[in-house]
Amino acid sequence: MLRTRVISGVLLGLAAIIIIWYGGVLYLGLNLLLGLLALNEFYRMQRALRPITLIGFVGLFGVLWAAWSWSAVAAIGMFAATILLAFAVTAFPAPRRDVTARLAVTLLGVAYLGLGFGFLLALRRYHEGSVFALHTFHTLHEGRELTLTVVFGTWASDTVSYFAGRLFGATPMVPRLSPHKTWEGFVGGVIGTLVVVEFISLYTFVSPLKALLLGAVIAVAAPLGDLFESMLKRDAEIKDAGHFFPGHGGILDRFDSLLFASVASYFVITSALHL
Repeated sequence: MLRTRVISGVLLGLAAIIIIWYGGVLYLGLNLLLGLLALNEFYRMQRALRPITLIGFVGLFGVLWAAWSWSAVAAIGMFAATILLAFAVTAFPAPRRDVTARLAVTLLGVAYLGLGFGFLLALRRYHEGSVFALHTFHTLHEGRELTLTVVFGTWASDTVSYFAGRLFGATPMVPRLSPHKTWEGFVGGVIGTLVVVEFISLYTFVSPLKALLLGAVIAVAAPLGDLFESMLKRDAEIKDAGHFFPGHGGILDRFDSLLFASVASYFVITSALHL
């Protein structure tokens, strides 16, 4: 199991470098595919609440397309449009049974995955402007370097916390949500994240101090994303969200930390670090 997990992780890492490096339609297509498949996993977990899946898939596609084509703000606007669409479909000609729960779980899936993958898309196009603009304002490397930093900083958090927990874990962190997650593992993940983000900054335009602050945000947001998905799985009484990645479970299991880290990092980068 561990060997499969390591091999799968290495292959995923290599694929991520190539796809993020070249960006473009390949990067957009991958995020669309992962987002839609992850939303399917989410809706399967929440099938008892009867999510309105068609609205969810249409809304998620719109949010991700807006994030890539225009901006993160446009993605949020598209999510607002999805709320109106969901209301129109459920309210006319007459409200359906359990409409509040159905709307809530449908829109939660769009927000959770739309913002997570959407901000990854917006980050890759950071400072480039709309894809429909005649000119871009900055060179392409900025978004590429920031995306690589966030992705590998998050994976460092996951990986180091996993092994630190296995070797030194003794104090449960949130046993009701994730019995195997420990404070020792969390500390190891924080250290691993800071080291990796600082190392990557040596080869990017990000200064060491700003890299330290970005790494700290990733180190906190990533485990929160992990715990959030653990809460969803515990509520659904399942171990894994799926079996898409050998040794890692489903797409939600592999990208849960990144879904939170991407949003937190984007806002810190744009609002606090001013990179």
